[in-house]
Amino acid sequence: MASSIETGEAWSTMEDVSLCEAWLQNFHCLVSGNEMKFFHMWKKIHAEFREKIPGSTRTEMTLSKAGKIVLTR
Repeated sequence: MASSIETGEAWSTMEDVSLCEAWLQNFHCLVSGNEMKFFHMWKKIHAEFREKIPGSTRTEMTLSKAGKIVLTR
């Protein structure tokens, strides 16, 4: 699991997987993902993450920081 970034709250396996899935769907998008600005990419990832984990309080910034940890393993 990713270490806590902002709140001290540990990430669940479901959150890790949802983050990775949302990142893959946006980063590897042939139409827009590779040309998308960093901010817009994480905004879309955050929206998809919130669909997978309703009620999540994780922010776009938290996801991008956790993404650096989870996606570089």
